[in-house]
Amino acid sequence: MLWLAGVGVAVVGRLLPESPKAHPVLFWGLVALTVVYGVGCLTRLIPWQRVSLAGHAVAVALLQPLVIVALWLTGGAESYMAPVLVLPMLYVAYFFPLRYALPLAVLEVATYASPLVTTASKHQLMLGRSIGYAVAYAGVLAVIQFLKRRLVSAERHQHRMARVDPLTGLTNRRGFDEALSDALATGERFTLLLADVDSFKQINDRFGHTTGDRVLREVAAHTSAAVRAGDCLARIGGDELALVAPGAGSDAARRLAEALRTAATHVDPGDGPVSLTVSYAVYPEDGTDRFTLMRSLDRELHLQKDARHNLRPT
Repeated sequence: MLWLAGVGVAVVGRLLPESPKAHPVLFWGLVALTVVYGVGCLTRLIPWQRVSLAGHAVAVALLQPLVIVALWLTGGAESYMAPVLVLPMLYVAYFFPLRYALPLAVLEVATYASPLVTTASKHQLMLGRSIGYAVAYAGVLAVIQFLKRRLVSAERHQHRMARVDPLTGLTNRRGFDEALSDALATGERFTLLLADVDSFKQINDRFGHTTGDRVLREVAAHTSAAVRAGDCLARIGGDELALVAPGAGSDAARRLAEALRTAATHVDPGDGPVSLTVSYAVYPEDGTDRFTLMRSLDRELHLQKDARHNLRPT
């Protein structure tokens, strides 16, 4: 779109009275070439979306001779196209990291100053304008790079907060769903665990919700320390934790379940250590989709709770 905007300015300027009219074949040929290129980019016939950032930087550098010719054809030191060069300035400042933007900035300032070499007439204030353009380029580059970093940092923070449970600091249900979807998408073996804090309602009823919140935070801290760095431990309900463990089979699932149970025993609300009921399912042995795996986990969890309830003395 920047190239097509430049073409529009070039054509309109060419039609104005007293505009340079020399080299019409070269001028209109360059216009046609630029239109074809711009349309090819917009329609993705030229597949720039597949090119690396370094490739885009190389393309910007290689296209500078066309800009130099355009300045020469439209008046050289007095070119009416010169103000349009603010568009590639903004493009480079926004879309490229500093390691690419700095050398491209130097190159584009040199392009702006090219009439000092390509035209033999008096340059008047061309050198001063080139210095001013360089200073403006540096200012725009600094401001946009600063604002872009702030924006990226804010987006990352929002992305993180949208996937973090505010009470425990664990991944929330949304983050868990994404981790599970990613694990399913790989097609590789993984283990899914579901853990429930036993008698959590009684803890709240007896000691209050403040203690209940403390228990959840401490359980989250201890269980987080017990899992692997690549695992996703999440709080998916009031007192329910879930774990996605990529690459873990049945043996690893049993070890992880035991590690979670042991971790919870370090938490004491005031009447003894907390206990967890933990169930697990292994993909693809226990299910090949989200629904089957979660149903298997829920069924196993309730069977364990029922068995424990039946063992209590009446």
